[in-house]
Amino acid sequence: MSRVKLEWASAKVEDATLTVALDGEIPEGWKQSFETTARLLGAGEWGEVKLTEDTVQVSDVTAGSEDKLRHHLEGIVAQANASQEATEREEEEEAHQERGGEATGPDAEMTERFRAFAED
Repeated sequence: MSRVKLEWASAKVEDATLTVALDGEIPEGWKQSFETTARLLGAGEWGEVKLTEDTVQVSDVTAGSEDKLRHHLEGIVAQANASQEATEREEEEEAHQERGGEATGPDAEMTERFRAFAED
């Protein structure tokens, strides 16, 4: 899975609303994780954080809040990526078990990592 990232070079503030594009393919469920994390973290010195298609918008941005807002948004994106990766690992484990899978746990994880070398 490619991780979704904020494309800061695209950042634009217009009428006190920050818009930043997202880079990477947004997988199913990622948006929900992003929105849940944004809601749980709440707002800072700015307004609502919204995700629209492949951009993030933040209203009521004020001068001097740039660094804090950047870290806030990076944290939300990182959590959404982590949640997505955990979901994908769980789905892979379930699929593996349905195929008559082998043991689970650390040994199974290491086995899968070693087998992944065959793909290189």
